[in-house]
This record gives sequence, C-alpha cells and structure tokens, in this order.
Amino acid sequence: MRDSHRVRPPSSKSNGMKLRPKPLMPVVDRLAWKLKWRCSNDREHPDYQSVLSNVKAEIKAGNCAWAFLAGPKYCINVHVLFDGKSNALIQLVAVDPVRQKCGLRIECNPAKMQSGDVEKLHAVMRRIIGHREYNRLMREPLLQVFHVAVDILYLALDKVLVQYKNGQLMTVFGKRVNAKGIIEGYNFGSVESNYQTTVYDKHLERVHAAVMEIARTGSTGTNADPLTANRIRQLKKAINGCETTRVEVRGKKMLGLPLWKLPQQTNRFERFSFADLSAAGSELPPLIEKAFQAMCRQDGVKATLAAFKHTEYARSVPKYWRSHQATWWQPAQLWEQACAALRESRIFPPAAFEPPHNRK
Repeated sequence: MRDSHRVRPPSSKSNGMKLRPKPLMPVVDRLAWKLKWRCSNDREHPDYQSVLSNVKAEIKAGNCAWAFLAGPKYCINVHVLFDGKSNALIQLVAVDPVRQKCGLRIECNPAKMQSGDVEKLHAVMRRIIGHREYNRLMREPLLQVFHVAVDILYLALDKVLVQYKNGQLMTVFGKRVNAKGIIEGYNFGSVESNYQTTVYDKHLERVHAAVMEIARTGSTGTNADPLTANRIRQLKKAINGCETTRVEVRGKKMLGLPLWKLPQQTNRFERFSFADLSAAGSELPPLIEKAFQAMCRQDGVKATLAAFKHTEYARSVPKYWRSHQATWWQPAQLWEQACAALRESRIFPPAAFEPPHNRK
C-alpha cells in the first residue's frame, strides 16, 4: 500500500548530475478475485433480500455507493468508499449462477490503498454476507486480474531501447506517440493473450493526470480555493519530479487461479531487456545508429537485428546492442517480490497463500 510519508525523489536533472536508473520494488496496481459464495438471484428470496438490505444499510451509513456498470454480470454492484482516491468494487449475486461458479467478485488497486482501507473493506464485507462466512471464503480466493508494476526512477523512455522476448519476430503490437513524435509507451505480446506487458512514461502520465484534474474542476477561484491551489502545486510537483519509466505485467485473465499458485507463474519481467542509450558502449556511424534506434522502436529489436544480418553492419549492430545492455535491470526476483507485496497488503489471510494440505 502507498506510504503517505514517502519522500519525493530528487529530480534527475538536479545539480546537473545524471543519476543512474533505479528500479523500485514491485507494487500490485490492480487486483480482482472471486469467492465461491452463493445467493439466490430471485429478488423475492429471503437470502437476496437480506443481502440487499445489508448493502443499503452500508450505503446509508456512507460506507458504500451504487456502482452503475454496463451489462453487469452481478445483480448488486457497489463501491466501498475509502478516504483516498481509490475505491473497491464489490459485485454480489451472479446473474447466471449456472455459468458463473462464484457469486461474489471484488476488485481494487492495492497500490493506492491507504492505511485503514483494507480493514474497512473487510468490515463492510463481513456485515454484508456474515463474519464467519466471509472469513471462510477469503481462505480460498480465485484470482481474476493481477497487475504488477515496477517503476524505474531517473529513466526517460526515449533514452532506452526495449526488447520483449517471447519467441515472436514482431513483439511490438502498439505504442503511444506524442505530438513531438516522442514515444510515451509500448505494449508487447498478443492482444488475445491472458497477459499483456507494457512499458510507459510514468512521469508524463502524472503531468497529464494533474492537468486533467485542473481542467475538470476549473480554474475559477484559484487563489481563494485551497483545493484548487493544492492541485496546481501537485502539477508543479509532477513537472519537476524525476523521469520515471514504468514496466507493467498485466494478468488480465487469471482464470480463477488459486492464490497459493501465483508464485509458480512465469516471471514475465525476465522477458524484458533494456539498452541504455545514455550509457557508455560501442558506437555506430550517426546515420546507422539513428536508423537502428528508429527501427527498434518501430518493428522491435529482434526484427531489426535480423534486418541488419546481411549488411556490412552485421557485426557492429549486434555489438552496439549488447554493449548498451542495462546492468541496472535485474528482473530475476521481481515476480517473487510482487507476490510478497500482495501478502504484505494484508488483503488476504496467510492461509490463502498456502496449499490446502498445508493449512491449519
């Protein structure tokens, strides 16, 4: 969860010094799971009425608000309201209990949850479906969505080349480019796959979010309104903050994976490699260097290296790529650390991380 006392890192341009890129510990950026809870979807059934009454009581108390979703798969959809900007989505009572094996789904962003949010989520859920029942179900959660991210401080995306190794000739399937032609983000892998991976400029995203918030609230009364003034300070902070690149693994379809099996999944961070263009390494003629970098960003590193195979630069181009490999990217333990971050969030009880035969 977010540390409210975290000190803002210094700007990468401060004191005229170039700071070495620094990957931070992984954070869980999005999480959704289902519980094997059943409740009749007959609106007149006493069980349904009891759950609905409990939900309405939480809304009246200010703990929840109705969630209006397009084509919901659950009869009752509400947000659990937290003190910060993050809320949790609770979906209860399956519309089609025959096809939907679980009648309860919860989604949240652990990275944005503040102190006390987890306790509030659990308290609300226990009041809605019952203390003992909720505690029992949370011992066997089934993961639906699991996004984990690593922020790399002091790194601008336009200063690196990114390779994603997944056995395909063309690994780049989408990228965002701003008005100046600078790439703001890449998506890698297959659109249809259960996982997607992405690398994007987190610094630009923060600035954009701050600008959009000011645009949404308007600038009237800027000097008099402390909230608006605070948003302007946040914008200035975002602009002056250090360059940050985010590497994100998005498990979009975890297919009801038992939580205790999560550490056994493939570490997709290991498929990434970076060439640090600002670091020392072999050189190429300026035009060839520019062409190589442009082709890598357009078609991917693997396809670009293959394109240079039968040219006079068949040896110098791969040497250039290898000599600029970033030593600061050490992904071997990142998936294990991401699983540890989920455990430390205290969203799930310790028993949920143990195989059934090991549970007490």
